[in-house]
Amino acid sequence: MPSGNEEVGEDDGVSDGEGEDSESERRIRHRRITPEAEEANRSLLRLVANLENCDVTDLPPLYDQIDHMVEHLFETPPPPEAQAEIEFSYHGYRIQLDQRGNVSFMKLADRSDLDD
Repeated sequence: MPSGNEEVGEDDGVSDGEGEDSESERRIRHRRITPEAEEANRSLLRLVANLENCDVTDLPPLYDQIDHMVEHLFETPPPPEAQAEIEFSYHGYRIQLDQRGNVSFMKLADRSDLDD
């Protein structure tokens, strides 16, 4: 099982984050994608599929949620001091992505979790 900054896949440009301890940290996963416009959407979809233990083809299209925002972040990136990032909800996660390719996935509460 990957830990630290090991690659999740040989060619996918995706790496695992640090280990988590607290309840809230278990709901947040930190990963990294290669900040390239051509691969960013596919890399994000692979990460969500990995977190959900499903195939990428089982997920709804990412562009239905955020159009081409991810690609635009990497096509003409702002200067590093801008520290640009985007944040959006997709398939039960609140996703935060910065211009360096750092990604945080926060699992949103299921309705069943709220009813308990």
